[in-house]
Amino acid sequence: MSRINTNPNPKRTLSQKKRILLYLQSGGRLTPLQALEKFGTTKLATRVSELINEEGHSEIQKERVWVTTADGAQTQVMSYFIA
Repeated sequence: MSRINTNPNPKRTLSQKKRILLYLQSGGRLTPLQALEKFGTTKLATRVSELINEEGHSEIQKERVWVTTADGAQTQVMSYFIA
């Protein structure tokens, strides 16, 4: 049985993967926390890996960046973007 998305809400109709790709293609950069806030996913690295490995989007780049945590500490996370 194939799954067909019949949700009439355009913000929710596209898959997380497609919304992430469109965001990156429009010049956006994403960290895991931003992906949770913007797209409701805690699986940013998985979605990006799928875009690269399954759909051939080798233009997606990544780099480690420092972010501030809720308690004020600094930690490194991966940031994804298209140059």
